[in-house]
Amino acid sequence: MAVGAMDAYFCDKYVDCLTKALQAYTGRSWVGSFPSSYRNQQLPAGEVLDASRVHRPKWGIRMAAKAIMEKDNMYSLSRLADAFNGSLPIGQKLWIALVPQFAALGRRRFTRHLTADLAALSGKPLQDAQKEVVASVKERIGLTVQFRHDWIHNCARPKGTIVNYTDGQARAAMNEVKSLVEIFETHIEAHRLA
Repeated sequence: MAVGAMDAYFCDKYVDCLTKALQAYTGRSWVGSFPSSYRNQQLPAGEVLDASRVHRPKWGIRMAAKAIMEKDNMYSLSRLADAFNGSLPIGQKLWIALVPQFAALGRRRFTRHLTADLAALSGKPLQDAQKEVVASVKERIGLTVQFRHDWIHNCARPKGTIVNYTDGQARAAMNEVKSLVEIFETHIEAHRLA
């Protein structure tokens, strides 16, 4: 359930970010050039032009963005940077900007490095450690997403042997998904451009 909730959250947050960006741009309050990841997004014209929305014209943009995500998902974490970096200023883009929050969790299995580890580094070793934190988070969440996929589509039988989570592993996986969503939400809301 945690993986499904994570997907629903990321889809909803993408709709919200895309909608706010489009509304800011059409309202001429967007500063700078419009992000190419949003500029190239094809919206269903029927939703945008729906005559029943005369009293709520901005709602058409939201419904068009929502219609896009109803046929899609955000299970692949590699999609998040493309989906959300358009809403973030330089210096706050995914994923490196999230490293301090991940490291502060104090969960070495999840992040590979803790705050104290990163504080002791500088230059290239620090950059490498930050990349390792991002890779570790993506790997751990990716394994949880894959495990969910195997249970739903293959009755827990991946190509190899049957895999079972212990209660502790299941709790850890849910905590990792929860931490990712909470850190992501805090970061997006604190830094998004629109």
